[in-house]
Amino acid sequence: MDFALQRSGLDKFLSLILPDGMDLAGLLLDLGFDQEQVDFLVAGHLEPVVSQFIDAVQKRLPGSSGKDPSFYLISRRFSLDGEVAEPLETIAARLDISPEYARRLSEDALESCRTKTALEHFRKALRFIVIAQLASIAGRPPRERVADKLERLSNLRGASTVAHLDYDSKKAGILKKVQDELDALDAEYNPLFETADGNIHDLEAEIKNDVLLFGESIQAGSVHAVFVQGRVSWDNDGMEHYAAAHPDILQFRKQGKPSVTLRSVEEK
Repeated sequence: MDFALQRSGLDKFLSLILPDGMDLAGLLLDLGFDQEQVDFLVAGHLEPVVSQFIDAVQKRLPGSSGKDPSFYLISRRFSLDGEVAEPLETIAARLDISPEYARRLSEDALESCRTKTALEHFRKALRFIVIAQLASIAGRPPRERVADKLERLSNLRGASTVAHLDYDSKKAGILKKVQDELDALDAEYNPLFETADGNIHDLEAEIKNDVLLFGESIQAGSVHAVFVQGRVSWDNDGMEHYAAAHPDILQFRKQGKPSVTLRSVEEK
C-alpha cells in the first residue's frame, strides 16, 4: 500500500464532498486544529489518521457486507486502499456490472456523503481521531498554551462586543430617522388609500348588481365582469320516482342563483 496515493486520493475524495473543494488539511484547520498541530501531523503522523478516517467513511457507505459495491467503487476510484486508482470501466468489469451502473453507484455514494448528516458524522469522527492521535504522540498541550488562547479569545470577544454595541447604536439612530420619514409617509398616503379602497369596494358592488341585472358578461378597460349562470341541479329523489311515469319532469329542475366575478385583463 502506498500512503502517498492513499492521502492524495482522500484529498480528491474530500474535495468532491466538502464545500469549496476542501482537502484533509483544510478540514483539520476548519475543525479548530491550529496550523502547528496540522503541520506536526503532516510531517509524519498522518497515516493512522487517514486510515481510521477512511474506515469511518466506509461505515457510512454500503458495501461492507458485500451486497453493495459502493465503497469498493469509491475506494478503487480514489485509491483509498493505497493502490493505483482504476477507471470505472475497469472496476465495473471486475465486479461484472455495466459501466453505467458502476458510475451511478459511484455518484450515488458521493451524493450520500454530501448530506448534512454524513458531513457532520465525518467531521465528528475526524475530530476524535486526530485528538487521539495527538494525545498519543504529543501528549497534553502545555497549560500556558491553552491559557494564552483563552486570553486571546477573551480579548476578541471583548472587541467584538464593543463593535456590536457601536453598530447597534448607530443602526438605531439611522432607523429612527428612517422611521420618522416612514411615519410621515403613512400619515400622508393612508387617507388616500382608505378613500380609494372604499370607492373601489363600493363600485365593485354596484357593477356586480348591474351585471346581474344585465345578464351578460361585460368588459371595459382592464376589467372583465364575467356573468356566470347559476348551476343547474336536479332533485335526484324526484327523478327516481317520477321520471319514467311523468312527462312533467321539469318541475323537479332547480337552478342556482347567478353570480359575477371581476377579472383583470391584460391590455393589448
